[in-house]
Amino acid sequence: MNKEVKRGLKLKALDDDGHGLARIARLSEVDSDGDTYESGAFGEQWAQILPAHDWRAMPLGKARVHEAGDEALAELHINLGTEAGRQWHAALKFDLEHASGHPLQEWSYGFEVQDAGFEQRDGQRIRVLKRLKVFEVSPVVRGAGVGTATLAMKGAFSFADQIAHVGAGAGELLVRAKEIAELRRGQGREKRLSDARAEELAELAAGLKALGAAGDEVAALLADAGHGDAPTDAPADRGRADREFARFVATRTRLSGRR
Repeated sequence: MNKEVKRGLKLKALDDDGHGLARIARLSEVDSDGDTYESGAFGEQWAQILPAHDWRAMPLGKARVHEAGDEALAELHINLGTEAGRQWHAALKFDLEHASGHPLQEWSYGFEVQDAGFEQRDGQRIRVLKRLKVFEVSPVVRGAGVGTATLAMKGAFSFADQIAHVGAGAGELLVRAKEIAELRRGQGREKRLSDARAEELAELAAGLKALGAAGDEVAALLADAGHGDAPTDAPADRGRADREFARFVATRTRLSGRR
């Protein structure tokens, strides 16, 4: 078996039940190993959580590896019924809570390539990983991945954090989409986004329209909770929401220094 390792998963959030959610790859990016991914490369599978790739050690838990849009995610479940699991959980929590927003702990994952191909991009030979078997994800001292991060798992968010996360995520996604489109324009590409990303954004747009319709339900909930009246003119309210969202995105763009 030809086992390989990808590094670069930084732990950012972990709840008291040992749960976390990590982005271990962006499928459309070329990582520092010269690899990129085809949609479906990870699929959905379970893997062990091991300390520093030590296959002889007792597993710290398990992770559900799956894909969502352009991301490969690892849903972490640390076994707090073992001493090793409790120790690692305490160490990870300490790193998160005493890092001023910059945790030091990184992760990586071990895998076997089951299907791959090669293509030329900008004069470089790129390996396209089409199907992987992920055996384990591991906390390590140093990682070298590209475009990875860790997210809080559903249930690890407080209610306030979840509200903020949804709004911030939508704004950041739109800013990133514009950045990629401008980058491809500067490269002289005919299409500003790949067909796969354009299709995913179209699906997201449909979902956001449905979410806009759900705004009436939120307003009704607020009115029932004693925070104002439900809207009587839904289209106008949705238009106002669209304007507020556009203003929110513009503000985030200025604050982040993006153009």
